[in-house]
Amino acid sequence: MSGHFLNNLRTSFGKYASRTALIYGDRTWTYTELDAAARRYAAWLQNLGISAGDRVVLFTPNKLPFLIGQLGAMFAGGVPLPLNPRFTREEMRYFLSDSQARFVIAGSEQQALAGQLAAELQEPPVVLADATAANPPAASWREPETTADDPCLILYSSGTTGWPKGVVHSHANVASSLAALAFCWQMTPDDVVVNALPLFHIHGLAFATHLTWLTGGTLVVQDAFDPQATMADISRATVFMAVPPMYYRLLDEPRFASSATTWKNMRLFTCGSAPIRAEVLPQLEETLGKPVINRYGMTEAYVISSLPLAGPWPHGSVGLPLDGIELKVLRDDGQTAEAGEVGSVRIRGPNLFRQYWNKPEATRDALKDGWFETGDLGQRDAAGFLALVGRKHDLIITSGYNVYPQVVERVIGECPGVAECAALGLPDAQRGERVAVAVVRSDARLDEAALAAWCRERLVHYQQPRSVLFVESLPKNSLGKVLRRELREMFE
Repeated sequence: MSGHFLNNLRTSFGKYASRTALIYGDRTWTYTELDAAARRYAAWLQNLGISAGDRVVLFTPNKLPFLIGQLGAMFAGGVPLPLNPRFTREEMRYFLSDSQARFVIAGSEQQALAGQLAAELQEPPVVLADATAANPPAASWREPETTADDPCLILYSSGTTGWPKGVVHSHANVASSLAALAFCWQMTPDDVVVNALPLFHIHGLAFATHLTWLTGGTLVVQDAFDPQATMADISRATVFMAVPPMYYRLLDEPRFASSATTWKNMRLFTCGSAPIRAEVLPQLEETLGKPVINRYGMTEAYVISSLPLAGPWPHGSVGLPLDGIELKVLRDDGQTAEAGEVGSVRIRGPNLFRQYWNKPEATRDALKDGWFETGDLGQRDAAGFLALVGRKHDLIITSGYNVYPQVVERVIGECPGVAECAALGLPDAQRGERVAVAVVRSDARLDEAALAAWCRERLVHYQQPRSVLFVESLPKNSLGKVLRRELREMFE
């Protein structure tokens, strides 16, 4: 592969022309057909006046026009910008204004909002119905001139503090990231990948979709995760990429264990976005008959590390850095942490994003000497395997002691009667912060006294929760990550 993502993608489309690229519902596309659809849409965008580098927002829940639209945007020299179709008016106004988007590909339910906001902006984007992706007006496609350093994708960060920043990825860093992941996961044209993930997130779009197409495999796309439909698709697949809530729902299915015994071609189950609960993982892996390959990624860096396919697979670990990526764990004094010692995770490599959109100072601060501060806290074992213990801004400091939420969550998650939980710090006049935990019960008889007794035997005094809140569910994003800001409001 070259160092240019779009060139690599187009080379793959030509190399695997007659092979199946996409299965969606009852329809199948070869690579030749997918290439033709992308060119038709690109030609139409060019006829509408798209220029190199123009941002094309994808604001639709419909996966087929989303897939064609983002390919067409790149084939036209534009830059796809995927956004959650459930974003509110305030959020969308920010994203459209901040990105200075030129086009918005909107679903039928999103068109009205996109049109209203476009009319309010000084430089209004052109709002296009996503249905046009299936059959755009005829136009002549012109091959765009793009370099490896040009942007090819913008993704907005999660925005844990303030408004999210636009993360600009170049053709070079995307090519490098996906080549390293393809090598690590041994992806081949014989792979059939089931993708039930949201496409507006890097997991579903880049790791599942782009990786499959770069390596000539077949992508099986589902509109949304449905346990029965997913199990049926896995039966003809080789790779399943998922997030923890998907695996939890599969475990609840009565037919899951018996179905898993028939999945003879499955070679790889992956998990990302959040760790699988420690008390659930052994049962899941026993049922699947294979390890779940955990990996570590983020918006600014694509995939950073992964457990190796051949093992070992230390529970709780996100594996070793991918090829070409340097990773270090630093203490507060800037020195390298010893094995087993917790510190800040920093990375350097060709996988890193190019810049934050229109934020040069934030870019310089984030990429000092080429090293990127991930904001994660982790520890490495003697063999170099990384385990994450939480986000730096989620660290709880109580009475001068550091408490890592994942440590508390791991212990409480193993308590009988607990379905899931999330720990966080709350302001405390005496301690600075106190440990609080929200618990979803699987047994309504579990009470605070029983939970406290469990924790006293397994956590040191400063790690034990001082506030417990039993809830029906934890607030989460579309990929199963707990939204701690919303969780904190539940305690107020």
